Amino acid sequence: MLPQRSNLLLQNAYVLSLDSHVPEGVADILIRDGSIEAIGPRLPVPDLVEVIDASGSLVLPGFVDTHWHLWNSLLRGTVGDAPGRDYFSVKRGLAPHLRTDDFYWSARFALAEAVQNGITTVHNWDHNVRGAEDVDANIQAQLDSGLRGRFSYGPRDSSAADEPMDFAGLDAARTRWTGERLDDRIHFGVALRGPYRTSTELSDFEWRSAREREMPITMHCDRCMREPGCQSCGLTRLDREGLLGPDVQIVHAVHASPEDIAAVARTGTSISVSPLSEMRTMGFPLVTEFLESGALTSLSIDTLAMPANADILATLRALISVEHARTGRTTLTPRIALEMATVRAARDLGIEDITGSLRPGKRADLLMIDMNHTSMLPSGDPVESLIYHGTSSAIQTVVGDGRILLRDGKLVQPSARHAIQSADERRDDLVRRARAAGTWDD
Repeated sequence: MLPQRSNLLLQNAYVLSLDSHVPEGVADILIRDGSIEAIGPRLPVPDLVEVIDASGSLVLPGFVDTHWHLWNSLLRGTVGDAPGRDYFSVKRGLAPHLRTDDFYWSARFALAEAVQNGITTVHNWDHNVRGAEDVDANIQAQLDSGLRGRFSYGPRDSSAADEPMDFAGLDAARTRWTGERLDDRIHFGVALRGPYRTSTELSDFEWRSAREREMPITMHCDRCMREPGCQSCGLTRLDREGLLGPDVQIVHAVHASPEDIAAVARTGTSISVSPLSEMRTMGFPLVTEFLESGALTSLSIDTLAMPANADILATLRALISVEHARTGRTTLTPRIALEMATVRAARDLGIEDITGSLRPGKRADLLMIDMNHTSMLPSGDPVESLIYHGTSSAIQTVVGDGRILLRDGKLVQPSARHAIQSADERRDDLVRRARAAGTWDD
């Protein structure tokens, strides 16, 4: 069951707002009806409000993920380094055998890990839409988790290059899932394959169909996964064909040329990077180059099936170190890195007026970090302390849309705990079905 929204007064917190309208420093935060009502010192205590002593706590916006394949989270532990156990081989062998409840619990498992790591918004990038039941399971899982986000409707996994995406299914899903039913927390997008995975004609059709519906578009730029020796993302082609723009998010783009990067920046296209999966399978994310071009750049988990987890702080710390070593430049500062996982990410998803920073009028998506936790001591600049050595184990409380989802470091929802406890059993059952069908060998 989803927790009720709580009316809260967080007292004496160190508020890291990431919003130019709200100064950083010690203050109180009043939350009512899922919204931040006030931020300031020594706020009066209203009736029927739970008071939380946040002394010694760092309060900041909940993290925002901008690209995450929730549906394949149960493949974790099956993907590995042994022959035939790479991500794509495992996905091809197991993906056809996921049942509707697997889609639901795979998403719930990932979203429970998201809460434990302070993530309050997730872009569910679904590139295995097989029908209405799968869509509904994914959306219901995100609603039941208490988190905010986007559901990007995509093609069936491993669909043929000449197979059009099911826009009729998208239209039906949008009709079923009204804003009220979505609790105004989830909105729709479209995950398209683009001209390097389909014909030019089909790509044009799908792009046009998405824009006719005024849907935000996201696309993997991963030619390097299919074309040996790839040295360019070919985004200049998308630019020439009118496919780039502020309504488009490009994911990965680790081989973007200077011309590609300039096209992205000039057209207002955004970039989502997935450092851990990219460095494992593609190359180095070009964060410094995209930032210096002025392109909106955000952070994503990508998938739990590969060598990654939902630990945003560890990911950012690794990314900063890699960027400094790779470029010798300090463009990516701790504060910019933190913004890539909060306010810049919210802007990428078009919800910066709702979340991504702390300001009266925005929804109450936030986390509290114990500044006396071992990983935060000895203390220095709060942002540098958080990014350079803070750990997720220091997260005390997570609030999503005014609901307490993590309290004293523990998941509040029994269903979230069940999603974690049952993950092995569900994965093993999936493997048994694949083995019986002949698509999986021990």
